[in-house]
Amino acid sequence: MPAMPLLEACAEMAGAAHSLWRTRWDGAAPQRVRGHFAAPAAGCRPLIAAASMPLLLGLATATAPEPVTLGLAGLALAWLSLRVQRLHSAEQESTRHRNNLARLTAPAIAQLLAETDSHALRVGWEQEATVLFADIRGFTRLCEGLAPGDVAAFLADFRARAARAIEAAGGLIDKFVGDEVMAVFGAPAAAPGDADRAVAAACYLASAMAAWNRDRVGVDLPPVRVGIGLHRGPVFIGAIGAERVEFTAVGTTVNVARRLEQMTRTVACDCLVSEAVVENMTSGEARIVAVQPVRGTTAVLRLFAIRMDT
Repeated sequence: MPAMPLLEACAEMAGAAHSLWRTRWDGAAPQRVRGHFAAPAAGCRPLIAAASMPLLLGLATATAPEPVTLGLAGLALAWLSLRVQRLHSAEQESTRHRNNLARLTAPAIAQLLAETDSHALRVGWEQEATVLFADIRGFTRLCEGLAPGDVAAFLADFRARAARAIEAAGGLIDKFVGDEVMAVFGAPAAAPGDADRAVAAACYLASAMAAWNRDRVGVDLPPVRVGIGLHRGPVFIGAIGAERVEFTAVGTTVNVARRLEQMTRTVACDCLVSEAVVENMTSGEARIVAVQPVRGTTAVLRLFAIRMDT
């Protein structure tokens, strides 16, 4: 609002405050305070409406010789109070959105989505990464006869253990699909040692399953086994989709990693890795188990099994 009307309103409000100071206060005092301020502050009613009752009472009992200055100070305090409340509400809303997003996706992805420009995410980028796929073997048989709620509880238990193992090794969980988990090492940015971290995650996951099976055997439940596939190569990373987007990694490297995980059902090992992973490992032991094409690709790959107790 213009400066002069604001000063005039403040002067009238201060006069009203001084007159109220001379009146006798009773139970209706707060209502009279707002009534006295309502008329002179018609041009700045939103600010007065936002002012707290202690502030209005302070103005009403003021005896300062410079009422205009006092009125401006009161308005400034009211505006500041309203501003702080709005900022606090906005921060609470932002925190709630971040927490909800973190429950639906990996914390690292939630942070990336919150801090990265949406256009840059949609454009995406290509880089080297190591991809891990893990899947429960015989999942249908394990869940046979279970109520739907028990199946959900079983999956939740598996996912929690898998997530802890992968994130402990520095991996980024891309997605869970049923009893299958996909993780990327080297995203959103490539870093030295990605292959070693992927192998470590496979070992952590095998150890987590062994600990889980000890608990399951104690209550007469069948053991849980997982097959794990690892492959390394170029991947495209970004937000893919139209109306509904998904932040993920795609490409032939991802497809091969999933095929390797599926091949653990026919090859005598729990973790099958490609030669690209072995070449980038700086520790651990691997032995060649097959030289064959991978379904869905034209390349013939040398495939290795790694020791899961490293």
